[in-house]
Amino acid sequence: MKTIEFKKYNLTINLTPFINIVGSHSSGKTKFLKTLINQLNNDDILIDDKPINSFEIEFLRKNISAVLKTNEFKTEYVKDELLFYQKIINTADKVANKNVEKFVKFFNLEDIIESKIKNLTTYEKAYIKILSLLIISPSILGIDDMLTYLSYDQKFKIIKYAKENNICILNVTSNAEELLFGTDIVIMDNNKVIAYDKTEKILSNDKYLSNIGMNEPFIVELSTNLNYYDLLKKKYFDMGTLVGELWK
Repeated sequence: MKTIEFKKYNLTINLTPFINIVGSHSSGKTKFLKTLINQLNNDDILIDDKPINSFEIEFLRKNISAVLKTNEFKTEYVKDELLFYQKIINTADKVANKNVEKFVKFFNLEDIIESKIKNLTTYEKAYIKILSLLIISPSILGIDDMLTYLSYDQKFKIIKYAKENNICILNVTSNAEELLFGTDIVIMDNNKVIAYDKTEKILSNDKYLSNIGMNEPFIVELSTNLNYYDLLKKKYFDMGTLVGELWK
């Protein structure tokens, strides 16, 4: 799977590892993900130039998933939640349990794996909701503003796992700092896509985020202000490079 086209939005996305989706309030970001997973009509979506409804449902369940921002869970316990979607796609029990063991170790779940979900913190619940779908290794995983609940370490582990397993994350976010994690950015306003480009290009142009009322990531805003005072000549996207340039 290399591209996904949304005719409604006149948008063709190249499935790079981590794509952020941002927009003003009620701009259609969640609707975008719901369309992707057919909670809203998605007849106008093409996958690698083929209509999405021409694919078998088993293929779509395995390859296209989205974590929506709800308090709904499918099971009572953390371990069962990590098994639930694996069973939906008919993963063999032995393989599914082995996958859970790997996730417990890689994502540091030892303290909560046997817990009831209702006893978890809000942050832990968000983590489990994401991992319960990440564990089936879909080609595309939409995340509806849920990474914001996680620590940097948890975010980086998810990104690392996705990159190593060829998973494209479509990350709807209201957190400007998360833009720096991504390869590309989609900007929405009034249920329309108004921009789609590489992260560096979007963040190099002040107008894009300001038009939707979103601040730039701190490091980008800082370098912009330093440019204004002629202390730097361009924008920077990580603190180490910026400091090195400022004080060289």
